This record gives sequence, structure tokens and C-alpha cells, in this order.
Amino acid sequence: MVKKIVDTWKVDDDKPVIVEKYDKVAVKNGIDDLLRKTFTTKYSVTETFKTRDTRLLICFIACVFSGFGCLYDFLHPFPESKLILALCSLSYFTITGLLYVWEWFVEKGTFFEGHLNGNKVKLSSYIPRYSGDYTISGESEVDGTTSEVKYTKCISTWLDESGKILPDIIEKETEQLYQSMFKSKAQ
Repeated sequence: MVKKIVDTWKVDDDKPVIVEKYDKVAVKNGIDDLLRKTFTTKYSVTETFKTRDTRLLICFIACVFSGFGCLYDFLHPFPESKLILALCSLSYFTITGLLYVWEWFVEKGTFFEGHLNGNKVKLSSYIPRYSGDYTISGESEVDGTTSEVKYTKCISTWLDESGKILPDIIEKETEQLYQSMFKSKAQ
């Protein structure tokens, strides 16, 4: 039954988001999706996919090296393809390492990037390993000035007993986050 809900649910649906409340990753992803939905619908923030596209490009390059090595080995069996296989394998693992560096140091848990009237918006979230605290960071760039806001709350704040993520509370938190991020613009 869970698989059926996951397969048919989309961010744009008005159906409630129900997750296994003891699965921190599912809760984090559900909260992230509702925050993304609120930012795009309520505040008309246009979502951009620059960091995700870069991650996909890095993955594509790694797959090209892997695919070329497999194809070359198919056309020229092993003793002849030893050097090409070694180069393609080393290139693949190097690019995969670059992907991990990209995710750790550039993305840093970013789940939303967008533009609002020429201003940049970036949201990222994090749940520590043995903790139930959900930390959301919002970063905005208004007229060249960057402001950052960070909140940490227990994930049970956004859930009810059945595992339903409460959109009203998410909307209040999003309002508070939005006002904090763009307070310098309003003044």
C-alpha cells in the first residue's frame, strides 16, 4: 500500500502527505516537498535547477566513461582493451569522487533554488544521524546582499499521530522563513 501512495503522489496534489513517522528520511523529504510547494505556489518563486543539472552532468560524464569502456571491451576483448579499461575505470571513480565532493561542499543538502523578482532563494535541510531535530536553512540574495536564516525544530512539530505532515504548520513556518529571508527588502 505504501508503494501505491508513493507512485501516485505528486507535489502538486492536494492529497495529504502521509509518511512513516519513524523514518527520518521520509519525513525530511515530505517536509522538503511541502516547503518547495509552498514557496512555488504561495510566493510565486520560480524554481531553478542549476545544482541538480550540474549533478546530472557529472553523473552523465561518469556513465559515458563507463559505457565507453564496456563498448571498447566488447569490440576488442580483454587483453587488447586492458589499457582503455584501466583508464575508463580510473576516470569513472575519479568523477564519482568529484560527485561526492560536489554534494558535500556545494549542494550541502539543498532541496530548493529559485528566483523571485531577480533575487535568489536557496533552501536546504538537515537531520542529524541520532536526532529528531530538523534544521532548515534559508538563504536569499537581495540586491547583492546575502541573508541567511536557520531554524531547528523537532520533526514531531510537523507530524500528527498517524504520520500525516501538517500543511498548515508548514505554511506558517514557510511564512516565518520567507519574512526572515526578505526582511531587508521590505524595509
